[in-house]
Amino acid sequence: MIDRQTQVLARIERAVALLQSHLFDSPPLDLAKLADAAALSPFHFHRLYRLVTGETCAQTISRLRLAAGARHLSAAATVTDAALQAGFSSSQAFAKAMKRQAHLSPSQLRDDPELLDVIAGRLSHPASGMAANPPGWLSVELVSLAPMRLMTVRTEHLYPDLFDTYGMLFEQAGGPEVVQAIIGMPRDDSDNQAGQFDSALLLSEAPRELPDNLFWQDSAQGDYLRTRHLGSFAGLEATVDNLYLTLLGMDDLWPADSPCIYHYLDDPEMVEESALRTDIYLPVVRSEPQ
Repeated sequence: MIDRQTQVLARIERAVALLQSHLFDSPPLDLAKLADAAALSPFHFHRLYRLVTGETCAQTISRLRLAAGARHLSAAATVTDAALQAGFSSSQAFAKAMKRQAHLSPSQLRDDPELLDVIAGRLSHPASGMAANPPGWLSVELVSLAPMRLMTVRTEHLYPDLFDTYGMLFEQAGGPEVVQAIIGMPRDDSDNQAGQFDSALLLSEAPRELPDNLFWQDSAQGDYLRTRHLGSFAGLEATVDNLYLTLLGMDDLWPADSPCIYHYLDDPEMVEESALRTDIYLPVVRSEPQ
């Protein structure tokens, strides 16, 4: 029987093949199309991609374009020619990216063909991935959730501003006495700083009307894999990664097509950082999509 990690790897490889075939597109290929190629939910594709490959899709594109630029350096008439052939907007952008990756300029690499060949080979493969980050032991349980009607504001991963964001939500709700739960829902991988995050409240009593920047949404009904993160919110994403890796070790569960749910159980103004509790819910189904 093929293990679950092998299945996910095969799906990610399909996405990588599509990404490579559109490597020089501007703008880059849409993440939703990559997720579709992998037959993975857009909510979970970006995180699974990063966990398998050790890098984000944007980092893969940058790395592969650099590899192409390195190969072009040995044959192109100028550094600018190599940069443009590899999809960079200018020789300066190419040089900056190469300096960041190889700590040498394209001109320096061009003068050392042997080193250039080594660098091109290294850039052709991701540095690390799932094998370098095995899952630890998590205490998890499978639970079923009914849908929650949530008062929500969507932000662009403005984590430093979430305290103010939830403060605004409490104000719109009418005070803490009507708040039953404080919820967060990442719309994609939270390491993707261009992504979106839903800050939400479950209320016992709904306000009569909402301002334009707020909306009501229902969380997804169904099965969730739940674990508890204890401690600073700064370590939350590492626990989420570990939960995904734990899921990949299970033969009978698969990520469902809905976002994760973070249930913040404590007020950081009232509880010591080391004692903060966050329940993480990863939506799952019991059969793998085709």
